Amino acid sequence: MADPKQSVLIEHETTTGSGQEKRSHYVKDSANRIIAIAQQHGLDALLSSEPAKKTPFERALKRERDRKEQRQKNLEQIVRLAHVSCRNETAGEPDQDWLYRFFDMAQDIHNSSMQRLWAQVLKREVTNPGFTSMKALQVLQGMTPKEAQILQRAAALACSFGTDSSLKLLFGLKVQHSLFRLGKRESTNTLNIGNHQLPYASLLVLIELGLLHASELESGEIEIDPPLSLSYQGKQLSLNANSRGVRLLYYRFSPTGNELCRLLGNKPNMSYYDQLVALLSQKFTVHSDASSSIHHTV
Repeated sequence: MADPKQSVLIEHETTTGSGQEKRSHYVKDSANRIIAIAQQHGLDALLSSEPAKKTPFERALKRERDRKEQRQKNLEQIVRLAHVSCRNETAGEPDQDWLYRFFDMAQDIHNSSMQRLWAQVLKREVTNPGFTSMKALQVLQGMTPKEAQILQRAAALACSFGTDSSLKLLFGLKVQHSLFRLGKRESTNTLNIGNHQLPYASLLVLIELGLLHASELESGEIEIDPPLSLSYQGKQLSLNANSRGVRLLYYRFSPTGNELCRLLGNKPNMSYYDQLVALLSQKFTVHSDASSSIHHTV
């Protein structure tokens, strides 16, 4: 199987070259930008003051040939990236129909960061056939690099707890107080996931993509015994509730969101992890997989 700790980095492409070259890239007016795009895609015949030397049919053939050539280059680059990421893992035989569909979709991926992600999809399918569904591929095909970055940031905050292995964004605790406590019968403690590069607008993007369920959810009451297990980016925690009436607040990833998050691998956000442990320590004794414990009662 593929190494679950291996992660994919999605980032925007940067412009290289001198400062003057960078400046000229951005200061073109809209008309010149259209001309540049038209020339790049072989569609500038009517934008030139000189008559075209080739017929529309000849121009169409050249454009189609250029497009096929670029698609071939895209696939070759994705396959190369998949190959160089291999670490001699045990391999299986991907389904042939899956491979044909994969190549049909991947051939139009031009962005280098997205090509790395598609390369990871291919590698995971070789090391674990059936890992990525066709639905996940279709969602991935329609994602922009910016949307993929948002997913990666959300995946870095994802955890699972209890016997349910599905991934969640844990952000709060709700406590039901006993009848003998004066004042509020119920209190809520939360952390702001917007402070960890995932503002509410990003949550809406994930919801629109069908990767995150829209509603905030609440767990059942956490039992004092046995301890609740929680897994965060490969880190294992054991939570011993200090009292009854404690529930966890979270967003749940959809099945497709789960697939894509696991595809991205473990890339923990340590700032979020520290705040999460501090939040949980208000109502739990937290034991880490390093056998240390943190206990703070509020």
